[in-house]
Amino acid sequence: MNLAAIDIGGSTIKFATWEGGSLQKVHALPTPDNLEDFYDLLGGEVAKIKAESAVTGVAISSPGAVNKQSGVIEGASALPYIHNFPIVPKLEEIFGLPVSIENDANCAALAELADGAGKNNSSLAFMVIGTGVGGAIIFNRQIWHGAHLYGGEFGYQTTA
Repeated sequence: MNLAAIDIGGSTIKFATWEGGSLQKVHALPTPDNLEDFYDLLGGEVAKIKAESAVTGVAISSPGAVNKQSGVIEGASALPYIHNFPIVPKLEEIFGLPVSIENDANCAALAELADGAGKNNSSLAFMVIGTGVGGAIIFNRQIWHGAHLYGGEFGYQTTA
């Protein structure tokens, strides 16, 4: 299965194709500061990918608490304009392809579990320090989303 792959970050958005079991054609562009430019950038880059590769869907790694049931990115991040409305149906309309979206820290943890430092394990805790602080918890090779989709979100911890 070939996919367009997008990693949404606070300062850059990375694009690639997933072909033959690895990332190809990796590149990054600055993250727009508004929703209209965000849609234009993603739509344009996916159109270029579709012109060069036979992709069957789009996989997106995103900041925030991603509600896979509703297609809404809940919570907060450095990109407030992508939150709290059904973004997945809009992206599917723009791309003309099915979209799967997951929290960026969860995606990174799954990558480590599949082919990185956690490769020979079934469970792990993972921390991300970038534009924000995040994390993920994997139990029995499954993401633990936790209450209110904040499982592993270490950046939301309070200390006494």
